[in-house]
Amino acid sequence: MQCCESGTLMRDVARLHVQLQRERVCGCCDATDMQCSILMELGRSPLMTLADLTHRLGVDKGWVSRAVEAMCKDGLLTKESGETDRRTVCLSMTEEGERRRSEIGRTLNNLVDRVMTHIPAQDRPMVEHALQLLLLALQKEIANSVESECGCGPMAKEHQS
Repeated sequence: MQCCESGTLMRDVARLHVQLQRERVCGCCDATDMQCSILMELGRSPLMTLADLTHRLGVDKGWVSRAVEAMCKDGLLTKESGETDRRTVCLSMTEEGERRRSEIGRTLNNLVDRVMTHIPAQDRPMVEHALQLLLLALQKEIANSVESECGCGPMAKEHQS
C-alpha cells in the first residue's frame, strides 16, 4: 500500500491536516489561524513569554505581537511585564481565552475522530501507535536539532565560506 517515499508522505499528511484545521476549525470558532495557534500553545504552557511563543510558533515576531494585542483587546489574553526583566512580556489566558481554547480543542478532537472513521476499525490502534512513535521521533529531532538542514539560509552560507 506504500504509495510515496516517507518524506512526501509526511509532508502531505501535515499539509492536509493543517488545511483541515484551517478550513473546519478556526473559521467556525470565530478565530484566525494565528489566534487558534496562540491559544493552543498557551494551553500547553499556560504562562509563556512573547519570545517563547514566537519561537514555538516559528513565525515572525511582528505577526505574533499584533495577534496578541488584538487578543488582549478581545479579552482572551493578558500581558504582564516580567518580574526580573521589564522588557520581557509574559502572556496568559483569561477565562474567556481558556473557554475559547477548550472549544477549539473539542472541535479539533472531533475533526480527528471523523478522520479516523475513514480508517478501518481494526487498523486504528496501529495508526494511533504509529502516531505516538512519530510524535516521539519528532520531539527527539527537535531536542537534538542544532542547525538547519536547509542549504539556503544564513547558517548554510556561513558553513559554505
